[in-house]
Amino acid sequence: MLTTIEHAAIDGHRRSLTAAPPTDAGADDVTVYLGIRLLLLLEAGQLVREWRAKTGQGGVTIKEDGSPATEVEHRIESRLRSWLSAVGSDAVVVGEETGGVLPSAGTAIAIDPIDGTRAFLAETETYSTTLALIRDGEIVLGMVSNPTAGEIAYAAVGGASRLIRLSTFGEPDEVSVLKRPSTGARPLLVNIHPNRHGGGVVSALYRAWGQRDIAMVRSPGGSPAWALVESARGHFVYANLWSKWPAEAFDLAAGVLIVRQAGGEVTDLAGEPIDALRHRGPFVAGIDPRMVSRVTELMRGSLGDSETK
Repeated sequence: MLTTIEHAAIDGHRRSLTAAPPTDAGADDVTVYLGIRLLLLLEAGQLVREWRAKTGQGGVTIKEDGSPATEVEHRIESRLRSWLSAVGSDAVVVGEETGGVLPSAGTAIAIDPIDGTRAFLAETETYSTTLALIRDGEIVLGMVSNPTAGEIAYAAVGGASRLIRLSTFGEPDEVSVLKRPSTGARPLLVNIHPNRHGGGVVSALYRAWGQRDIAMVRSPGGSPAWALVESARGHFVYANLWSKWPAEAFDLAAGVLIVRQAGGEVTDLAGEPIDALRHRGPFVAGIDPRMVSRVTELMRGSLGDSETK
């Protein structure tokens, strides 16, 4: 069942897509932040779906790293900054498109309006909008939405990971709690993020699939944050040969918190929990520690030393 805050945010969005945000200046309760950020994600989803539905999409630029960016991503980040300014918030914004530096103290909001922009432009369903609330260097709220699926996953420190499924065809809005299954054997399904240097890992996973050690291997790509949400559902173990460059606050923070609050873990190839704000190198995420350990073992045995450092 939807909570009061979830219902109020969804109902408020549907009544007025341009409603002014309620004030959260000076608020310490994460639940207050939750309602406001839910409204922002709902508005962002609306903007993304409208932009995607346009014929002959324009406003796409190529950044210095060769990745694409869209006009709607800048609009979403600008909207967040306008909201914060309107309510007098002193939160620092760290955005994928408009920048910002994560402070060691105080409140920050990290946002990637479209995580997996290539997947978005290719009209697949594996992109997302990701948002993390960070206080004094600690992640306290993580939110990841998928506008195509009409789903929003979120978790706050000390609370459960929740997945909201918004009505698309007139069915009721639904919500479920993501958590580790208590009983029953589950097949090992692996989602490996595409990587041009990952041939050895993919080959090892496919060999294990052929030997029936793994039930399925897939590699759809797109948003790592959404793949982390998928792993929090308990079906897939997610493997990513992340860059040697450290993650930004808007990359993994929200998704990692959702996995952990669902009872799972995100580890490096030594089996140690990653620092979601600064991690570099390969990682594995999942709900079942035995499955995470098995995939980690396969990856570790198929990567050269230069690829694991």
